[in-house]
Amino acid sequence: MKTLIYIYLISFILSSSPPISLITKVKGNVKYRKSSNKDKLLNIKKSNTLFNQDQIVTGDNGFTKFVYLDDGTTIKIHKNSEVFVQGDPKKRSIVKQVNISEGIVNLNVSKQLVSDFNIITPTSVATVKGTDFWIICDGDRGDKFLGVSGSV
Repeated sequence: MKTLIYIYLISFILSSSPPISLITKVKGNVKYRKSSNKDKLLNIKKSNTLFNQDQIVTGDNGFTKFVYLDDGTTIKIHKNSEVFVQGDPKKRSIVKQVNISEGIVNLNVSKQLVSDFNIITPTSVATVKGTDFWIICDGDRGDKFLGVSGSV
């Protein structure tokens, strides 16, 4: 696992459009849409890299986990969710943001060096500073933030 992260970190340094995160687990129906190809949903696989503005969509039995390459921040996306992954590389770090359209997401955010980690839903905006928490995003009922540790 560490070897894969090192390989992607090297490509991160050398590439003009570097990957920002790595898929580490996939179960069930999980697809993604590359930011460069807005028309096609692709099956996602373990060790796929994600880039700024890529979209992940999980089905009724879907689950996936990805890790940001700079600090190990982990995002777990549960069934019936839609998430846009965002990141802007700056000075050996990634300025991170996740847009959640719907679903259940668990975030374990490492302390950020460059800027805060932002979470955006249709009804909320949250700034995160090194914390572990859950978001239940339901457009009809609003959002629920459930803190495990840290502050949101």
